Amino acid sequence: MNPTLPCVLLYNPISGHGHLDSWSAMFVALLLDAGWRVNVATPDAADLRARLTRKDYVSHPNLNILDWNTSRRSLLQRVLGRLRRMGSSQEASDAQQIDPRYLDPFDLGQRLATFKKKSKWRPSIIFNMYMDMYAPDPKRWALFDAVNPLPWAGIRFVPSEVGTEAYYNLKSLAGMCFLDETIQKQYQMRMPTKAFGYLPDITENALPVEQTKLVTQIKAQAQGRSIVFLGGTLGGNKNLAKWYELIALADASQWYFVQIGEMFENTLTPEDAQALAKVTEQCPANLFIKREYLPDEAAFNEVIAASNIIFAVYRDFTISSNMPGKAAAFEKPILVADGHLMGQRVKQYGIGLAVSESDVGQMYKGLQQLRQNQSSLKDHFAAYRADFSAQALGNHLTATLQACITNSHQGAK
Repeated sequence: MNPTLPCVLLYNPISGHGHLDSWSAMFVALLLDAGWRVNVATPDAADLRARLTRKDYVSHPNLNILDWNTSRRSLLQRVLGRLRRMGSSQEASDAQQIDPRYLDPFDLGQRLATFKKKSKWRPSIIFNMYMDMYAPDPKRWALFDAVNPLPWAGIRFVPSEVGTEAYYNLKSLAGMCFLDETIQKQYQMRMPTKAFGYLPDITENALPVEQTKLVTQIKAQAQGRSIVFLGGTLGGNKNLAKWYELIALADASQWYFVQIGEMFENTLTPEDAQALAKVTEQCPANLFIKREYLPDEAAFNEVIAASNIIFAVYRDFTISSNMPGKAAAFEKPILVADGHLMGQRVKQYGIGLAVSESDVGQMYKGLQQLRQNQSSLKDHFAAYRADFSAQALGNHLTATLQACITNSHQGAK
């Protein structure tokens, strides 16, 4: 074992939802390939092991998967006692309260302190895979900083206004990563003493070994019609009312629509909710709906591979998405909303079309144009895959982590 190898504690706070499990496995593999030692903590360690087994990394000598279910009670009591002795009775009381809508920074600090002790190698840096759902209260982050033992960084998928989160004021924060180059540059200019990195929004591209019953069913019902796919987390930004209008407008003899994903009805607009209720009452004959999250990304990929066009004309969606990556991976043209990051990337690389998010007529014309021109996009897909590859992500990630470690060493002097 080489004691000079850089070491990271990779922390995934949420399992079983979205892309965090697949991203965690992907980051582990990339860091191991880059020569890092990796301690990793995730709520579903069995899922991580299964993913790493498929990638032939689970027995890697520089990998240490930590036990998530470690008691933190003794640490909590020690910290609360310390706060009380310091006269911070209100903070000690606050330490036991948290808005249920958020993840608790204090809980994060306790877990990191425990995981640091149980790590096989002392981490040089902590990297949090999901920074979007932590409580904004500065008091919670002060409590976090009282117990967090190491410099840290993470990914913020949906950035807010530059620097508004309380954790940016913490000396222990070494940096942060974003999926948007423009946002990354804005943060770096505002806070030059920290390291802000851009990460390409890449995606897992694995497919099932055999065709699943789900895809067999979709193909049988499509009966040779062009398949348009909408998938993922289905909430207010997925533009469901316009999606259903598009289905009603399209020629049902030529087009078949597939909608797969967990529905979050409490986030829908009144227009979306009304349209959903109507479709639920009487589903169009050319629409297939599966209102479930597909935990197996290979199965999700298989539906995309079986489709002809990806629909991603989201409403007020200003951030990155891995759907263009799916489009490029499986060479399926994508229809997106104009005016935001996804629209900029799709137009820059030529892997689809960007249309108005409110104009159903434009959407339908876009589908027809993409179907007609699909064969001419092959080189465009290849260019996108090159810039949003695992190698590109690994290079950006390791460079940012090294910059975070360097900054933390300089700050300690």
